Amino acid sequence: MQREMSNTDNKKILKQTDLYEILPFKKTKILQLLRSGELPVVKVGKDYITTYELIEKWIKENVGGEIFYD
Repeated sequence: MQREMSNTDNKKILKQTDLYEILPFKKTKILQLLRSGELPVVKVGKDYITTYELIEKWIKENVGGEIFYD
């Protein structure tokens, strides 16, 4: 189930598990995007973090395109 993001959420740091909730993809596809370096994230140990703002920007920059990953 996707959750709605409030304006205050837009400034917080998102963890990898947050991405599973806000992106409309299955967990395996998100993991592929993370491992390929396609998503704008920082790897900290085994986890990834980012911000809602960066994810939103990434989506806007890729509108109309197609993403390929290994």
